[in-house]
Amino acid sequence: MNQAIKPEIVLNEAIKNLGLTLEEQKKGLLLEYCSLLLAGLKKQRLTGENSIEDLINRQIYDCLFPVKSRSFEKNSRIIDLGSGGGLPGIPLAICLPECKLFLLDASQKKAAFLEETVHSLELKNVNIIRERAENCGRDSAYREKFDYVLSKAVAKAAVLAELALPLLFPGGKAVFYKGPRGEQEMKAAARALTLCGGKLTERLDYTLPTGEKRVIYMVEKVVLTPAQYPRTEGKPARRPIK
Repeated sequence: MNQAIKPEIVLNEAIKNLGLTLEEQKKGLLLEYCSLLLAGLKKQRLTGENSIEDLINRQIYDCLFPVKSRSFEKNSRIIDLGSGGGLPGIPLAICLPECKLFLLDASQKKAAFLEETVHSLELKNVNIIRERAENCGRDSAYREKFDYVLSKAVAKAAVLAELALPLLFPGGKAVFYKGPRGEQEMKAAARALTLCGGKLTERLDYTLPTGEKRVIYMVEKVVLTPAQYPRTEGKPARRPIK
């Protein structure tokens, strides 16, 4: 096999397995993004993978699974909580150009990487927010302004409930990407979900091309989040709601 085209073959196979149809331009952007992630790893930790093939099979596939399982409404406002290297926000922004993506990260280095990447990929539907989630959730510019909140490898579910739900419109959904321990986390987060106005509505189980099990939990915001949530910086993580 020609090594030069292997990433394209891997990506085509992943997209096929997901049941998606993507234009060549979007595929090219996904591959370019993987290359930028690998280059960024020389300066800071953005992900645990160190090859384009691994990024496709473990990260890109994971990020795009919700596109397979549900329809994101046109013009949806989506915020990626603790975006880090842009996972899952950037792959979704590439595949959902009709949606508006906001990538939130408090790390100045990671936010700088996100800005450079968005510029390199010429993604016009992406904004970067350099801020802590607690502060965004208490800011009227962001509180209850989003249709979807995404969270991948950020915190345990009880913490995420307090950080994510204040950002959602009533009727909006939080999308929690989790692994095998997700069920235990969601049980521990039951009270936090209720207090912050959310209700677990759907569980999506799937397997990565590498054989690893993954779960996505969909949490709908059913009532307004009380004004005291989220608590101030650091408190949700230090003292999760129990």
